[in-house]
Amino acid sequence: MKSGKMIKEERGITLVALVVTIVILLILAGVSLNLVIGNEGMLTRSKEATNKYEKQAENEQQGLDDIEDYLNGNVKPIKVAVNAKASGNGTIDGQKPNTNNPIIPEGYTPINAGNATWGDGNSSPAKSSIDNGLVIKDDNNNEWVWIPVEESVLSGMYATSNEGIVLSGDVGVTTKMYTKTTTIGRTGDTVTLPRSTPNTTDYREPDLVTNYDKDETYYKTILGFDTPKEMAESFTADYANMISSIKKYGGFYIGRYELSNDGVQKGKATLTYTNWYNLYKKCTTLNASDKVESKMIWGIQWDLACDFISKKGEQKSIINSTAWGNYSNSTGYAAVMDGETKKYGSKQVTGYSEYWKANNIYDLAGNCYEWTQEASGYRQPWLQRQQL
Repeated sequence: MKSGKMIKEERGITLVALVVTIVILLILAGVSLNLVIGNEGMLTRSKEATNKYEKQAENEQQGLDDIEDYLNGNVKPIKVAVNAKASGNGTIDGQKPNTNNPIIPEGYTPINAGNATWGDGNSSPAKSSIDNGLVIKDDNNNEWVWIPVEESVLSGMYATSNEGIVLSGDVGVTTKMYTKTTTIGRTGDTVTLPRSTPNTTDYREPDLVTNYDKDETYYKTILGFDTPKEMAESFTADYANMISSIKKYGGFYIGRYELSNDGVQKGKATLTYTNWYNLYKKCTTLNASDKVESKMIWGIQWDLACDFISKKGEQKSIINSTAWGNYSNSTGYAAVMDGETKKYGSKQVTGYSEYWKANNIYDLAGNCYEWTQEASGYRQPWLQRQQL
């Protein structure tokens, strides 16, 4: 995508995703299939058994979904007041969460920020507030912005495979869903992002990058996985859970600021000069309760965030972000000065300028490279998506 010139070869991470998870414990009775081999022969009976097993698996999954809905969807959410910490998963009006009535996870506080206000609690937030990026924070002053996602938009960004697609690295792991080529942005401000399937050398997710991900220094010493297969299984499960959570709640939260040693907070030095694995691990430490998971953002979530800032609220351009990003060739108000001192074109602390934000998300364009979980080529387990 077209972009301003980058400041320097510093690799940090802007985007941390926060998704709501459902934590339940279930004791399931075993399911047996009574198979009788008859005159039809083994092959026919095997096929029947397979069909029955698949049907039973569907029934079990539906049962799990029904229990989850009962425990977490049909139980009325608590009502959470502005500037008050949620004691459980809730919403601002106490009604069912959706795209335009964001879930407020346990342990988080809804705060008003600029043109994005939560309202008085008598109804869901105004659409204009949703479009300008509603904000929550935790006790450590980490702040997160709601990215509303319509299911019709999300479904157009990923594909499914009933058979499953084998991941790179010969680790024996498959994925049944993956991000596909998509076009984002409003009319006149669109960008097409090409994607391939896992186990190729093009942009793809979820997948491994074998010359890094199979190195014990990374997968075991830093991330704590016993084997590359275990890491691959974790990645594919995380991807599926992320898609499921966005569908269920109608969106996700994104870090409002670039990641620092302290979290996603204003006025901090962006965390740079470390490898992808250390950054990935850091992203998993920002949960304020067991009702959420913080992760390094996936490529599809980056796409959804860019689609959001192009179509909604301030409608910033994703074709050329020099008018609202920190680049060496920033233009207009984005060419920030401090008296006679030029501030644009050099790395600044997080949230330095109000002119370097879009729908309450700071430094999305410029300042430092942004890393995702998307794989690219054989050399890097990430896609450097600093450019808009």
